[in-house]
Amino acid sequence: MLRLLTKTRLARQLFTASYGSPRFYAQNLADGNKKPEEGQISNEPIQFFGSQAATWRARDTRSGGDDESLWYQPYVISASLAVFLLYFCCLREESDIDERLGGNLYDHVSDMEEVQLTVNYRYNKEHGLDTKEQEKRLIEIGVDMKELDAKLAAL
Repeated sequence: MLRLLTKTRLARQLFTASYGSPRFYAQNLADGNKKPEEGQISNEPIQFFGSQAATWRARDTRSGGDDESLWYQPYVISASLAVFLLYFCCLREESDIDERLGGNLYDHVSDMEEVQLTVNYRYNKEHGLDTKEQEKRLIEIGVDMKELDAKLAAL
């Protein structure tokens, strides 16, 4: 992309340096028989064949030019990734963060278990599924089932 912007910027500089301002591009010559002087632009068509535009490929515009990656680049990236994963997953020592992540999520977030059990209880009740496990755990947590049923009936 940078190469394309550089080429565009260079083309603008060359155009304005040799032909003047771009707004005079379509300017007609006063006399059709005279050849254009330096700084004036003729109304003759620009020749496409033989110019750099004829050899430019659309793929170069989309991709930014030739692919300059090395043949062994995918192998180097794959090997680096494999070494990193081997170190990160197997060789390094566990830290206190790893130990905290290995614990139960309900221990870290207060009231999350109650909310999750209530949602599961409501879903199972609405779809006619068994709710015994949710009821048992909700009672262990200290939730009043009659109050919960009344609350869910109001929704």
